Amino acid sequence: MRQVCSLLFFCLISLGVAAQDNASSQQCAPDGIAVGGFDLVSYHQASGPLPGDTGFAHQIGELTYLFSSADNLQTFLSDQQRYLPTYQGFCAATLAMGRLACPDYSNFKIENGRLLLFELAGFTNGRSLWNSDPVGFRQRADANFQTLVK
Repeated sequence: MRQVCSLLFFCLISLGVAAQDNASSQQCAPDGIAVGGFDLVSYHQASGPLPGDTGFAHQIGELTYLFSSADNLQTFLSDQQRYLPTYQGFCAATLAMGRLACPDYSNFKIENGRLLLFELAGFTNGRSLWNSDPVGFRQRADANFQTLVK
């Protein structure tokens, strides 16, 4: 019952974030700094996530990714697809519910080697919801990603 209430609350909180046609991860980075300035490689390390440094930056399209060290930047450059966030950095759980939301960049999970980011809405944690049915949430998020995000 608590899980159902949490899911309902999460959906209600997320209603303020309307899905937009051809949305891009740029909407979560109005300043052009992706993933809140966190180092993407550090999410995969025991110390992570760490804030990035403008001295170790890499631009992809309109977004700039920051890294905490030259080593982490080089690691990223050697396998960008591995380290880029799944669903272009949108909250995975909210995407599974058919809405787009920017995540709390410290609320994450590495699943099958890929970075998933999650929103925190009130007392509801998107990661906890995702973990309650990861296969179902993944299927719905994958399907919604095709229609909601370019």
